[in-house]
Amino acid sequence: MTIAWITGGGTGIGRALAERLLRSGARVAISGRRQDILDEAARELALLPGGGEVLALAGDASDPSYVSDTFFQISKRWGAVTLLVNNAGVNFNHDIFESTLEEYQKSFKINCLAAIICTQIVLPEMLKTGAGEVVNISSVYGRWASYSSASYSVGKYALAGYTDALRQGLLHSAIHVMGVFPGFIRTDMTLPFVAPGSLRSHLGKTPDQMARAILSALKNRKPELYYPWYVPWVLRLHRWFPQAADQLARRFKR
Repeated sequence: MTIAWITGGGTGIGRALAERLLRSGARVAISGRRQDILDEAARELALLPGGGEVLALAGDASDPSYVSDTFFQISKRWGAVTLLVNNAGVNFNHDIFESTLEEYQKSFKINCLAAIICTQIVLPEMLKTGAGEVVNISSVYGRWASYSSASYSVGKYALAGYTDALRQGLLHSAIHVMGVFPGFIRTDMTLPFVAPGSLRSHLGKTPDQMARAILSALKNRKPELYYPWYVPWVLRLHRWFPQAADQLARRFKR
């Protein structure tokens, strides 16, 4: 029986993952900072067929006290978490010249530190039972930063680094760690930052398509997932021809 905890589970990729897991009969806890959005998501998810159960626990995933209490509530109700999806995120969409120190601090706190805190809470029980999966949802910007989303890129880069370190540390355990690096996914967070009719808008995928790709990659125990198809290619371009890639990134930023 899968017992999943999805941070940022009220909207976007997190909610799409929750829906697919519930349809497969999993027990799913979703968390997020906005009580109203989380409650609405939980009401709708509870109506899905499939036999799964949903639990909504609003709060800040970068707050150790909240994370500890949430883990306790999930464990008390269902048992130990077997799948942790660190999906909480924020993007201020300010460029390198506009981004403030406060934005960098908040971005690191929500985009990276929250994942570290949640993982440290869940990991001891996974090590004890000898099983579990940790999915950290970064971004293509976590491998190739964007000047136009500076603080977001820095936070997601940090998350990618933590994911690499975590995977290495758990290499000889049965716990599976996977980093996810999405390109443009059409969510409430990303849509305001992409011009209608632009190249990026045409390349966008739905949260459900992203969720399906994540679960497929998990099933095959992949260490990393780059999605959609163009993400590995743009990262190769960045690695092989960094100057040309940076020029293209500025030109097609929206």
